[in-house]
Amino acid sequence: MSGTTKPRNKQERIDSLGIQKPRLVQWWQDADKADVLSRIGIAVTAAIALLVLCQTWAPQFAYRLGAIPARDLVSRVTFDVPNLEETKALQNTKRREVLAFYRNRSEPIKQIKAALKDQLFKVLGAPSFDQMTEEERLAFAQFYEGDEADDADSPAKRFSVLKSVLAEDPELKKLQDALRVAMEENERKGLLQALQHQQEQGRQDMIRVYEAHTPDESLPVETSDVRIAQASIEFVKRLREQFRTRYPEEGGQKVAEMISSWIVQRLPEYPTLQYDDEKSEKARQAAADAVDPVMTAYRHGESQLAEAGVPLTNVEIGLLKREWSELIGQMRWTDKLSRMAAYGGMIAALYLLCASYIFFVDDRSLLLSRWKLAKLLIVVVSAISLGYWVSGDRWRAELIPLVMASILMSVVYGRELALLLMAAACLSLTLFLGLDLAELVMMAAACTSCILLLGRIRTRTHLLYVGGVSAVITLFTVIGVGIVTGQTLSAGAPGPDIEPVYRGPIFDMVVWGLVREAFRAGGFILISAAAMTPLLPLVEKGFGVQTDLSLLELGDASHPLLRRLAQRAPGTYNHSINVASIAEAAADSIGANGLLVRVGAYFHDIGKMFKPEYFIENQSAGVNQHDSLQPAMSTLVIIAHVKDGADLARSHHLPEPIIDFILQHHGTTLVEYFYREAARRSEEDPNGESVSDKDFRYPGPKPQTLEAAVMMLADTVESASRTLVDPTPSRIQNLVDAIAQKKMSDGQFDECGLTFLQLDRIRRSLVKSLTAIYHARVKYPGQQSA
Repeated sequence: MSGTTKPRNKQERIDSLGIQKPRLVQWWQDADKADVLSRIGIAVTAAIALLVLCQTWAPQFAYRLGAIPARDLVSRVTFDVPNLEETKALQNTKRREVLAFYRNRSEPIKQIKAALKDQLFKVLGAPSFDQMTEEERLAFAQFYEGDEADDADSPAKRFSVLKSVLAEDPELKKLQDALRVAMEENERKGLLQALQHQQEQGRQDMIRVYEAHTPDESLPVETSDVRIAQASIEFVKRLREQFRTRYPEEGGQKVAEMISSWIVQRLPEYPTLQYDDEKSEKARQAAADAVDPVMTAYRHGESQLAEAGVPLTNVEIGLLKREWSELIGQMRWTDKLSRMAAYGGMIAALYLLCASYIFFVDDRSLLLSRWKLAKLLIVVVSAISLGYWVSGDRWRAELIPLVMASILMSVVYGRELALLLMAAACLSLTLFLGLDLAELVMMAAACTSCILLLGRIRTRTHLLYVGGVSAVITLFTVIGVGIVTGQTLSAGAPGPDIEPVYRGPIFDMVVWGLVREAFRAGGFILISAAAMTPLLPLVEKGFGVQTDLSLLELGDASHPLLRRLAQRAPGTYNHSINVASIAEAAADSIGANGLLVRVGAYFHDIGKMFKPEYFIENQSAGVNQHDSLQPAMSTLVIIAHVKDGADLARSHHLPEPIIDFILQHHGTTLVEYFYREAARRSEEDPNGESVSDKDFRYPGPKPQTLEAAVMMLADTVESASRTLVDPTPSRIQNLVDAIAQKKMSDGQFDECGLTFLQLDRIRRSLVKSLTAIYHARVKYPGQQSA
């Protein structure tokens, strides 16, 4: 075999010098890189989701209806806006210029012709004027209304002229032809007494006429051609011309006059045109729709969009939104990327701030556990994103997700961390929305007041109380900030073109808007608190935490596990009750969760139910099961109650904090009695092997919280105090001090953050509680000692 060694590479040679590396480099080399990268990936994914959901590539529209700008708002881009008033005026003009539609029915004119022919046949049927019957005279009277005393134009002469002119046309065919030609235009264009539409509904000088059987074919017609008063004049002229051609003999024009007069008198009774409102409205609407909007130009850096000190109305909001849309449309992709990069840098800075606090001050397991980190980021991203999407002018409800997240974080992570995280969330949302300082103060007041007021949730109405008080605080905060920022003082201040009397309505509107916004914020806080009340069980289940309300329900003596413990191991049950009593007081003395410790103490020894007779508090009649066992075996039986208890708790779905008490209440302490017994036997046996204390220790883990540390001390001192023959206060104090010193020396409190001051307060509380339990009693005369 060769004696040469394998050559070392460069890094191995450098490492052999033992030079200490920077802590960050050393940490990276020692860390589980896959786990670290996965957690970094979760954080980066949450940051990208936040950037995308909050649309950070585009400026947010930051103006709200009723807000008062501190300065004149001047256009940042050049854009055109439709002038609605001028456009509407032009549309109305076009509507008035449309030709109204009229439906033409020529049937009435045909009826007039037929009636004329019938009356003429009655008149012409008389042989002479004197021989006329009454009916014939009445028919003739329709054609003549002259003066009977006038010999030159008497009825007899008129009758004679009528009969002589039409004598050559016994069937009145020439008359029908004359009437057809004379009334052809009236039949085609129609007749009416007066227009049936108003000036706003179309032109008055012309209309559009269509036949009833051909609605799609229409022709424009002058109103004078269809108005009966004017059209009858042209009709008379045309009829005279037809009679001049067809009846040239003397008296023909007089007969034309008689017939035209008869027809003209009856035309108003037989109009042929009817106004079609539906068809006309379609034409008017089409004309209005065809009008191009009248545009008003706003110039970059010149045009004023809103005036300082005057509340924004729908008009100004519309202009600002149009400017905002144009500004986004003109942004280049490089501008959008730079905005996202800037917001990404802000998120990274907040990440670093919050992560540093969590890692160095709070619970670093939130960062070291992928699942806990993911849940934390989901809450933060959801609160900010939901706040972004419901913050529009329609709802302005960004307080709802923020307040709900504040309550959730305070319950899950505690007040200190919740304050930091919600401060970062409020700041992020303010920047994403482009809001001002007043909005940030309002959100911070709502979140901070809810977190500080939350405390311990012992009743179902506690959240409603918190929401009510927080709503009042936020309400006055909004009003106070509005006054401080000068909204009520500058509102409606008279300018050069504004009369001083104008200040009153504007001032009232601003004050009312401020009060309304304050009550809106208070109402949203109440809604959020009420919504979180039924969600508390889901929060406890999802995040593995317990509120006082659920702890009180869990600590009920009727719980199946506690009832079974009292039946199978009454001594252990009594021990658990005593531990719960003294541990709760000790935990309260250092500001820990005493109720959690009390409920945890109820269940911490439930594993002893499997073999209760192996534990001294359940033994009776001096029978000790360990007398027949080796110390190592006895140790295994004793230690097993921790694992058995945890398994039993999981099978009954107890919360994780209670299971942690079961696992941690002994930590890695030594089972001293059996260890010493094993050591003694080993010393007496010449061939015996040395005994290692590792084989006689609980598996742990050591207490991870202050509550678990309190539980360990209370459990130990309560058991040890039972061995005192005369439990005087001094002996109890010496016992507690000795046990506390031993646990501390054994390193049981190294992982829970317990300070010497807190340990001293725990010792004092335990001594006080045990002294009260074992207090001396007055011995009455004749009383025998027990």
